[in-house]
Amino acid sequence: MKDIEGGEDTAHSDSSTEEIKDKKEKKEKLPLATVGEVFSFAPTRRTRICIGLGLCCSLVTGAVFPAMAFFFSQVFEELSASAEMDSFLDNITRMAYTFMILGAIAFVFMTAQAALLETAADEMTYSLKTRWFDALLRQDLTYFDIKDVSGQATIISSNASKYKKGVGRKMGEGAQFLVTCIGGFAYAFYSSWQNSLLILALLPIIAASATFVMKATMS
Repeated sequence: MKDIEGGEDTAHSDSSTEEIKDKKEKKEKLPLATVGEVFSFAPTRRTRICIGLGLCCSLVTGAVFPAMAFFFSQVFEELSASAEMDSFLDNITRMAYTFMILGAIAFVFMTAQAALLETAADEMTYSLKTRWFDALLRQDLTYFDIKDVSGQATIISSNASKYKKGVGRKMGEGAQFLVTCIGGFAYAFYSSWQNSLLILALLPIIAASATFVMKATMS
């Protein structure tokens, strides 16, 4: 009898384990939302305009850093070539004004980027919560027998917070860093394509050594 009971317990535990695995597989097989579905929660034309202007500001902000590298190299070439004291001071003054202008452009466009994208993200998140709540109200009573009603508010709030970060600050930073990366590579190959290819060839070795050092220091 004990062997039979032990076998039943083992079979029950195996079946429960299989059910958990099936649930996990079902969760993993859920299709990802398309770009159109992600931005379908933009309620008004004003929201879409804010998204477009915010992304344009992100592109300008990302282009500022490659521009800084370009002007920085040009200034040092002029400083090394200037022999007289007056021309040297003129180059220093021009360099200071150039970086002041670039800093002002970066400040203005980064502020506009954050304001526009966060405004659009707030409106889209509110629209997401409203549609989610409307969808819950349309469900049958059997749905609430299966799902935990008390946890729906927490689920909506947590997912809405992630959605707001994704379509707001994270999206702007992604566009900004993408332009910075492309502009940096373009300027690097424009300045010296031989050195750029050499650094790219050594990049896997540098990354592997940095990873090894991080693991060694953390262990």
